[in-house]
Amino acid sequence: MGSTTRLSEEEYWDWRDEFTDLGDDPVASLIEKLNDDNIAVRWKAAWALGKIGDTHAVDPLIASLDFTGPIVMGEGTFTLNMVAAWALGKLKDPRAVEPLIQGLSSACSDYVWVSAWALGEIGDPRAIGPLEEAREREEFECVWQGDASWTGRGPDPAENVVLTAITERTFHGPETPVERALEKLGEKRDYT
Repeated sequence: MGSTTRLSEEEYWDWRDEFTDLGDDPVASLIEKLNDDNIAVRWKAAWALGKIGDTHAVDPLIASLDFTGPIVMGEGTFTLNMVAAWALGKLKDPRAVEPLIQGLSSACSDYVWVSAWALGEIGDPRAIGPLEEAREREEFECVWQGDASWTGRGPDPAENVVLTAITERTFHGPETPVERALEKLGEKRDYT
């Protein structure tokens, strides 16, 4: 349950430094923060819940997802969706399968890929058909470009660290996260 996410010696973020007011039950306090008015507090709480790994957070994290709305730059909804989907993959709870499948139909490749990664981590065969459909799609819109400059606001160092960590650990490889998820779920194919 490491609290520090490090990209380099200069770029890191420790969620425990962010939340010094968690009290005796940090999971309950972080779940409560998923309803904060400040969306940055919400995605940071989602990240911390994924790092902690307590399944009490599954339903509140699911409630944080919204893959249906437009991606409005600078509102933080993109980051919240990315982090909540990532956290659900870390928790590996089958209750998240249906909500994550919704992410596979997004026009945003980032949502498709993080949802596919999470579904691969969960390992539930209900995801195979929707993952196969996602694999056949050719048009995607990529949002995250490796920095927070797209937000139209000053980059939040924590946001940059978190989004870069998610994409570097889940998106990169010789095959897409969709293909890797299908492989984890038992569909063996040669992607070379």
